Amino acid sequence: MPPARIDLVPAFRRRVRVFAYPRSGRVRQHSSQAGAGLIEFSIIAVPILLLGLGSIEVAHWLLTRQVVSLALLEAGRAGISTHARPESMAQAFEYALLPLFPATSGHSARQNQQLAFEQRKRDTASTPWKITVLSPSSAAFNDFADPQLRQAAYDRLPAINNNYQFEQDQRRRASGWLNGLGPESKASIYQANTLTLQLSYLHKPVLPGIKGLLRLLGNPHGGYSQRALAHGYLPMSREISLTMQSHPVRWPMPAGGHIVRPATLADSSQTAFVAKPCTGMWCLRQLPAGGGAPRPDPVADTPILGRVPHTEDPMVSLPHPAAAPSAPPGTTELAVTPDDPSCGLSLCCTPA
Repeated sequence: MPPARIDLVPAFRRRVRVFAYPRSGRVRQHSSQAGAGLIEFSIIAVPILLLGLGSIEVAHWLLTRQVVSLALLEAGRAGISTHARPESMAQAFEYALLPLFPATSGHSARQNQQLAFEQRKRDTASTPWKITVLSPSSAAFNDFADPQLRQAAYDRLPAINNNYQFEQDQRRRASGWLNGLGPESKASIYQANTLTLQLSYLHKPVLPGIKGLLRLLGNPHGGYSQRALAHGYLPMSREISLTMQSHPVRWPMPAGGHIVRPATLADSSQTAFVAKPCTGMWCLRQLPAGGGAPRPDPVADTPILGRVPHTEDPMVSLPHPAAAPSAPPGTTELAVTPDDPSCGLSLCCTPA
């Protein structure tokens, strides 16, 4: 019987394989890397998650800011066409805010809006939004109120004449008012016919963590904005100026605190607010930045019914609009007198 042959190759290979890749070494290598992927994922996922949530909050804030700005514009448009009536401005503002409170299965958009406002009022013990009428100020009404406009339509309240502002400015310059500025308001007739609104709106963040950060910045015993921050609301502040298209009337402010006047302006004429110069295509007559005579009316040479021609010398007194020439024949039915409530809403007012 021949001797048995020993196959050394498989054994050698097995020895090499065992020597190069010992089983115990593989076990130790896997044990040292267990959980490393979870730690790496946590390090990367947390910043990405915070960045995504922050993007959602910023997008919601930008949307709210845009809607609030549009709502303030609608409130201003309602004010300039309704003699700056506070109720009209408040109604227009809340109606324009409805897109922020979509209707649900059980409530309409108006109901959701009122529920949200009531919740914010309970949390902050103040109004969820507030519009401050900066111009025309109380001092401006003292300077420019027209006694002829105290009509029953305005509840016999002081009103500023919105017609013939250039002629009014010239008469006041001729009477000794420096640059046509009122002695109390330090404003011109153009600025007195500018509606300036300042809005404070309480924005509710989407993420609870943002509310916690805002609470750290607020003071529950501070002012309006500080109290809002202390309860997790972010106050937004917006401002707008529009030229009046009707006679401004000093209406009493309604209850509720939504439309207010600055308390310091009602009692002190030294700190009276002066409206910023109006800019834009609707601002035809305004004072230059350095004072002096107002800019000429671009349509001064256009023949408009009832217009009084003006002179190049700003210190020359012009006749009262009552001395203006009468309207051409056949056009009187298109005009109204200044004491008519609709005067100021159109450009067809004849002299008194």
